[in-house]
Amino acid sequence: MIGIDTNVLLRWIAMDVLAGEEAREQVALIEQHVAHAGEDIFVNRIVVVELVLVLSQRAKLAKERVAEVVLRLLHASGVIVEERDALLTAVNSYVHSPGGFADHLIGEINRRSGCRTTLTFDRAAAKSPYFTELGR
Repeated sequence: MIGIDTNVLLRWIAMDVLAGEEAREQVALIEQHVAHAGEDIFVNRIVVVELVLVLSQRAKLAKERVAEVVLRLLHASGVIVEERDALLTAVNSYVHSPGGFADHLIGEINRRSGCRTTLTFDRAAAKSPYFTELGR
C-alpha cells in the first residue's frame, strides 16, 4: 500500500478542477508510479480534510462540487480511505447543514467513538446535533 499526501491527491482526484499542463503532467507521473507499484493507495482523513479546505477556500468551489470530488475519492477503486464511513456521513452533513467539513467530521468521529456531544464555541457547528455550544 502507498500513502499519498494532499498535494498528490489534489492533482490526482481533482485534475478537472486544477486543469493546466503542469497538473496533467503531474497526474501522469502519479498514475505511472501507482501502476508500476501495483498497490492500493491509502488516504488518511487529515488529507481528506485538507483536500476539502483547498477546494472550498482556494478553488472557491461550492459545497456540492466539493462533495462530488470527495465522493469520487471515497468510491474509487484501489483506494483505501481512513474512516471512510465517517467521511461519507460527514460529507452528507456538510452539504445539507451549516458549518465546515472538518466540524462535521469531528462530530461524526466523536459520535462513533462514544461521545454524547462535542463541546464547541463555533455557532455553525453547534447547529449539528453532535455539538453543544458553550456560552461566550
